[in-house]
Amino acid sequence: MTQEQALEILKSGKNAFITGPAGSGKTFLLNRYIDWLKSCGINAAVTASTGVAATHLNGITIHSWTGLGVREELADRDIKELVKRGYLRRRFLGTSVLVIDEVSMLGGYQLDLADRLFRAFKQIDAPFGGVQVVFCGDFFQLPPIRRKLAPAAEHKKPAPQSIFDFGGPVGDDGGVDSLFAYNSRAWKDLDLKICYLDEQHRQSDGEYLRALNAIRSNAADAATIKYLQTRVGAKIELDVEPTKLYTHNVDVGIENSLELGKIAGKEFSYKMQLIGPSALSERLQKSCLAPDILRLKVGARVMFVKNNFEEGYVNGTLGVVEKLGEERIMVRTAGGVLMDVGLSSWHIAEDGDIKAEISQYPLRLAWAITVHKSQGMSLDAALVDLRQSFEPGMGYVALSRVRSSAGLSLAGFNDIALRVNEEVLDFDARFRLESEKHARECTANPPKAKEIHAAAKIAKTKKIKTKKSDTVSLTESLVAKGMDLLQIARQRSLNVGTILDHCEKIKEKDRAFNFSNLTKDIPTGKLIQLKAALKKYKDENGKYPLTPAKELVGDDATYEELRVARLLI
Repeated sequence: MTQEQALEILKSGKNAFITGPAGSGKTFLLNRYIDWLKSCGINAAVTASTGVAATHLNGITIHSWTGLGVREELADRDIKELVKRGYLRRRFLGTSVLVIDEVSMLGGYQLDLADRLFRAFKQIDAPFGGVQVVFCGDFFQLPPIRRKLAPAAEHKKPAPQSIFDFGGPVGDDGGVDSLFAYNSRAWKDLDLKICYLDEQHRQSDGEYLRALNAIRSNAADAATIKYLQTRVGAKIELDVEPTKLYTHNVDVGIENSLELGKIAGKEFSYKMQLIGPSALSERLQKSCLAPDILRLKVGARVMFVKNNFEEGYVNGTLGVVEKLGEERIMVRTAGGVLMDVGLSSWHIAEDGDIKAEISQYPLRLAWAITVHKSQGMSLDAALVDLRQSFEPGMGYVALSRVRSSAGLSLAGFNDIALRVNEEVLDFDARFRLESEKHARECTANPPKAKEIHAAAKIAKTKKIKTKKSDTVSLTESLVAKGMDLLQIARQRSLNVGTILDHCEKIKEKDRAFNFSNLTKDIPTGKLIQLKAALKKYKDENGKYPLTPAKELVGDDATYEELRVARLLI
């Protein structure tokens, strides 16, 4: 199917799945459609399964957009709690179209959870509450992490109803618990139009493209192997520093440590702070991509490991360290933006109360990254090690990141690197057949856009021009109202670290601003002790560094309490 045919299907308001090989223009098509929706005044939720993919659409992760977060299950009480949140209710009720990019990296159960939330917020018992749904992705990418299933005896496997319903174990919530999104009940209910793009826009190297297509078809032969061997140890002649891709985290860690050691200059270390019961905080620590001890030097290549759309970075944003201090990290992103990176926090909450929290700068070294982390990227040059590939699809993902063979140097590859998932291969053939049918229908009977145009008319009649409040100003108004730190964080659905970042910017603008209401949970005697510790280490620039003050007070205080105390100096 061509992009123009697919675009007409999308404009008609039909639920659709855009797929095709890497470089076939899937994200480009999505951006064209999103621009068209905006021109019509139609409100679309632009989301993706990962932070990196979301940046390609200027969107947000589906987990953040829906309020699902890291949950793997939703009880009725959880849904009732989410529906009470005003900002989520406004978000769902104001949405006419849902876009999810890189849907292949979502588990089937996650898609079913999102479907349940749309039905609950919209109060419409239809797939995703009746909104138009547009999925995009390639199931030859690496699959989502498999969640642990209940014993098979506890499940019933329904008979397939269509070529896109292989069935699967049914969970307690009635949804299908499957590794792949296409096996979910939500996918089946949507009656998706399949748009399989067959044009190639990323790789212009014919021989390289043939090798990629052979791997994608599980048809890698002696000729494919011979061609790939010509890139083993190949020298990259391009004027760009290649990214190194490994299959295992341990190799990434070793490579990054070696590269950091090559940089002359002082090394700064930033230790993660853990608050709360050890069992919970350690669980948080294991799930967090930020390292326990972050070691940096000026000139280090880094990657952000958390989404912070207000500050302008997401999980996967690359950059280079330009300036370091005891509590300050300045990073220039690959896009040329210089950022003053503040501490971030990750927490576990129950019934609105934070039970455990960790704090660290949201960065890690990035001379090398894993193949998993490279998904969604387009690279000019890469040094790729596929000798320890352990999952079908790894080789295809890594090799298809690179625009041409001139930018590829292989350390080697094994047999698994040349294979893809057999189940996905079967489904892909079925997707192609469905797409060909829809392309013929599109040619014979061009789709009408009346459904979308109706939505556009409604959107235009309801369109009200409003001035978006500055995020720091919103925090300032809540502080002025006398709310404490946790209340503000909950009200704004932001973490405590971000709220403190806002407060520090407010203080820079107005040193006389009253932050006293933020200290109500800190005993007066302790507050005096913290302020004294901060003043003890005041530097020549009139700054109050946190690290030496923290070392002085030890475990008697958290970094957040020190930051609050500093606001009152």
